[in-house]
Amino acid sequence: MKIFDLLKMVIGLGFFLLPTFGLTDSASHSAQQSMEVACRYQMKVTPHATTKASLNKAWFFWRTPDMIQTQDADGDYGEIWERTVTGSIQYRKLYHADKTAVEYMSTDMPVNNMSFDWVKLSGMLSQQELDQLKPVKKTRVLGRNAELRKGKIGGQSLEVLWLPNEGLPASIIRKDKTGRMELHLVQITALSAAHRKPVAVEEISNYRHIDAADFGDMENDPFVRKVLAAEGHHHH
Repeated sequence: MKIFDLLKMVIGLGFFLLPTFGLTDSASHSAQQSMEVACRYQMKVTPHATTKASLNKAWFFWRTPDMIQTQDADGDYGEIWERTVTGSIQYRKLYHADKTAVEYMSTDMPVNNMSFDWVKLSGMLSQQELDQLKPVKKTRVLGRNAELRKGKIGGQSLEVLWLPNEGLPASIIRKDKTGRMELHLVQITALSAAHRKPVAVEEISNYRHIDAADFGDMENDPFVRKVLAAEGHHHH
């Protein structure tokens, strides 16, 4: 499972599929999510079905006011969202080992079940979604203020440890009929002080760029063939 599947799993958790688009989010919530941070998360997925393998992955998350980037711990795969001056969002899957970026247009998003909600991408949860969970207690995590919230929505049991000052989850635990998913923040620091930094936009601009819509016409391309095979696509 690639890193972009991991983040999709986080921000696409069941009831999070509601199209909030940040319309009801407070200005303070958006301001917190403008804080430039570097995070390391650990995700564990434990399916109930014994026929499915469990998953344990570490990955990085970097955020600036107009850029969000993720990367797996090995540095092979990642993704980047950039917000333009017009407010539109550009999304690319990054294959660093191949020096290749695959671009997805906003029109591709419904087909690929990807989020183009900047507020949700910036914090993985919107204020509207947090408000659906009942506050349990205030605590401290990694030396930062945190709020524990719990709820049961749409057949899922949700437990979120939220960092209100940073606008990010310290943990998300979801349980439903398919299994259990846990996301835990391992490290967080100011982006300027981070030991591991995101790949520079200038470096990515020198990658080979492919429009995802062109994949169907590029089945003989070695890179495209490799990606399609890895994602389980079969073409005849």
